[in-house]
Order: sequence, then structure tokens, then C-alpha cells
Amino acid sequence: MISVAVCDDEKAVREYIREAVLNSLAEMDLDGRVTEFDDGEPLCAAYENGTADFDLLLLDITMKRRDGLSAAKRIREFDRDVMIVFITASAEHVFSGYEVRAFRYLLKPELAHGFAGVFRECVAELTKSNEVRYTFRTVSEQISLPIRDILYFESDKRKVTVRCVSGKTFSFYAKLDAVQAELKNRDFVRCHQSYLVNAKKILSVRSAELELDGGAVLPVSKHRAKETNEAFLWAMR
Repeated sequence: MISVAVCDDEKAVREYIREAVLNSLAEMDLDGRVTEFDDGEPLCAAYENGTADFDLLLLDITMKRRDGLSAAKRIREFDRDVMIVFITASAEHVFSGYEVRAFRYLLKPELAHGFAGVFRECVAELTKSNEVRYTFRTVSEQISLPIRDILYFESDKRKVTVRCVSGKTFSFYAKLDAVQAELKNRDFVRCHQSYLVNAKKILSVRSAELELDGGAVLPVSKHRAKETNEAFLWAMR
């Protein structure tokens, strides 16, 4: 499922882009949904109140209340990974897009013959290597991590810390049971009441502990040892 937000203050343009997105997804045999915004202000509000969950933003730069560049800067405070494509009537602000890491620009006069190609580039990047991501919200921002970059989740009461291959850590409030349910069938195994591990990152499993890529050693509960071993062997397939 690819989630797309279209933000433009011209209704006709929004409807055209919506149909173009849905037609392109159908041609690629992909599921998706499109949400429309008539200004950057309500789009930013969706991020601020935690209801935004988009893979791709198609933003007009010039809008009456909050323009696309201003909206993109605000959105980057909450989501560093969402893909942004500016669709605008003029190339005047093209270079400003580098500040918000815009993926592409598309001029409105070129929509008819240029949109399909740009959208396919976006989808190719979003689905690169069939990458699956885990998204969560910290106190200050929304984070979306490729699952392949996650080593394990550690629970301390209602606080969960995710530890990454890069050494980075992020903390958020959740129950580890809920995280485990979200990652069902994604090669994660509960080796201990407090740890949910990416089985693809396990180097070895011993009687009471396991070792991960990078050298981290985690405990393995006695009653979870069989399940952990099976997950490790399955992940190696």
C-alpha cells in the first residue's frame, strides 16, 4: 500500500493528479490511497496531530495560506523520510527544494506527458528491494526505519527503545506486545520478555543468550529458546 498526499489549492489540479496517481498504481498492479489537501496548513496539521502517514507528498509550491516550501520545512520536523515532489507552475523556486530534500520537480505545463514517468521513479524508490519499514512516533517526531536497519527492540515498562545497525537508538511509548504484533511475519522473534529481535541479524544462539551482528549479546529465556532457535534457522534460509 502506497499512501500519497496531494496538496494544491486548485481543485481541478488535485483531481487530475489524483486520477493520474490511481491510474499509474493500477498499471503497476499496486494498491494505494490518495488524500487531498487544498493548502499546506491542514497538511502540516495532520503531521502535528499525528494522523499523517504518507509515503509521498505531491506539493504545489504557491498556495494562498501556507506554501509548499514552508509546509515541507515544517513536515521535515516530524518526518525525515517521506518523499516530496513539488508540482508547480514555475521553476523559480527549484533550488530552494534542496533544503527539504525534494526528490523531484514537475512543472504543471508538463503534467500530461511527464507525470507518469516521475511517479514511476517515486514508486521504484519507495519499493526499492521490497523494503519494508517500521514507523513510530517519539515525543518530538515521527520516525520511519527500514526493517533491515533494526537490530532489536528493548522494553522497559511502557517505554520501548529501538536499536539500529548504525548504532542509533530511538525511544517511544508502547507495549512490546503491540510492536511484536505489528511485525508479525517480518522475521522478528521474542527471545525474552524484554527483547524483540530481528532474526536476520542473529549470528548465533546459545543456551541462554544470542549474539547479534555488531557483537551485542542478549538474554534468551528458557521457555523462548526453542522459538528463538527456529526463528534463527528460518531467517537463514
